[in-house]
Amino acid sequence: MSEMKSAWEKAMEKVEKLGKLSEEELKQLEHQPAGNKLAAKYLQETDYNLDAELTKYKGTGVRKYVLQGAQEIFLRNILLPKDEHDMQATRRAMTGLRLLKENKNLVDTILDRITNLLNYYGQARQQTYLQFKKDFEAKLQETNKALQQQMGVKVRIESERHPQFLEEWRRINSQLDAQYEKVLEEHKQQILKIA
Repeated sequence: MSEMKSAWEKAMEKVEKLGKLSEEELKQLEHQPAGNKLAAKYLQETDYNLDAELTKYKGTGVRKYVLQGAQEIFLRNILLPKDEHDMQATRRAMTGLRLLKENKNLVDTILDRITNLLNYYGQARQQTYLQFKKDFEAKLQETNKALQQQMGVKVRIESERHPQFLEEWRRINSQLDAQYEKVLEEHKQQILKIA
């Protein structure tokens, strides 16, 4: 049976691993969180001047790590939108990402592709939902008729609150999300390669 390690032992193992990191890796570990914080602040505050904050890192030798940290947060916040609030947050992340890149034309091309993808996703999601709801309501009407004949009383069941409706919609929605997530991830990987 293996013994449980104390918190101190675990911490010492991490310190040992840190000692094996290169100087480059240590700089990255030290300065990426600054970029994470800048990006998070940019996403939360509409009047935040990210460009001015990034300028402070020019010529310091750590700017690329700060940019990597900011890029990580922006990419993580480009999501398939479920509503208009999500879409606004994604647009803000895309705008922030554009500020980080030197090759604006190439990044704009990919961001345009992402915007189109998100628009198609929104339309596909809405159409899929409406068709699913229509089909489910048709099945539900048959069930309602049978119940009314058995009980002799009018029965009204709201389809969108029906547990089976919710369960099936979650399944269909996750399948749709998986298709679009794959393409979105490919676009994100392309952005990572842009200077």
